[in-house]
Amino acid sequence: MNNYTQLTEKKKVEIDILLKQGLSMRKVGKILGISHSTISRYKAGIYKKRKIEITKRYEIFLDYLYSHYDRRTNSIEVCIYMFKKRYRGVKCPSVQQVYNWIKNNKIEIKKENMCYKKRRNKKYGMMQHTLWNLDNKTVLPISLRPKYIEKRQEKGHLEIDSILGKRNEQDSIISVVDRCTRKVWLIKSQYKNEYYTDKLIYEFIIKNGIKVKSITTDNGLEFTALGITAKKLGVKLYKCDPYCSFQRGTNERMNAIVRRFIPKGESMKLKPQIYLDDISFMINSMPRKIFDFKCAFDVELEYN
Repeated sequence: MNNYTQLTEKKKVEIDILLKQGLSMRKVGKILGISHSTISRYKAGIYKKRKIEITKRYEIFLDYLYSHYDRRTNSIEVCIYMFKKRYRGVKCPSVQQVYNWIKNNKIEIKKENMCYKKRRNKKYGMMQHTLWNLDNKTVLPISLRPKYIEKRQEKGHLEIDSILGKRNEQDSIISVVDRCTRKVWLIKSQYKNEYYTDKLIYEFIIKNGIKVKSITTDNGLEFTALGITAKKLGVKLYKCDPYCSFQRGTNERMNAIVRRFIPKGESMKLKPQIYLDDISFMINSMPRKIFDFKCAFDVELEYN
């Protein structure tokens, strides 16, 4: 854009609507066909204009606030109380309004100069995570899983389960299967701790660029904390009902195929990740009758 043109009122409204939806300035500029720097200047102009309006409307109050506020002795509440007492009938904002101005950098007092600084409560972190899951419905029973997931017409809906080795052995395999393409990934797990399992699955998904739109698991204790991964990925986690393995039919069928390579009761300790990757590759290259004898890799290409 070589020639500069002023933003029309229509464009300004469109910019405001798109920014409220959480889009970046670059994304908004791409959608509307204008430079992101134009949007930046437009927003900066609005903030400056609002700052001037606040200064004009509350000029007497702001002069008093700037001269009397002291984070050690005179808080915002104290200044407002004293101002109202001293200047009866003069326009005065509420305490919350002043805090909002400070938060949005609309007056000269900065957030770092406040009397009290907010601290993150690191204690009870997992309890806060559990409450977040309840409020945002991250972990749900399988009965609430949408019907369109059942149709298997979309990649990214995963089923996750454990394949155990010898009895009383910590080592196991975590199988991840895409419900649509039946593509499988196998992850070597050395412990059954829920937080270790959660971290292991999340890092494997990110490292391998696995597309995730939902996750379905059983009620195994090793998957208790998997809601953390769902939260990080921004997807829903659906829990199967107890003793209802048929609700993860894809997973169970895939585990049976994996058992062709690693029979039941065989130790998992000497099965490194590279060996599991080879097994995954062989299974994903295997012709499947359900796909007219195409393999999972072929089906995956059709959905790209």
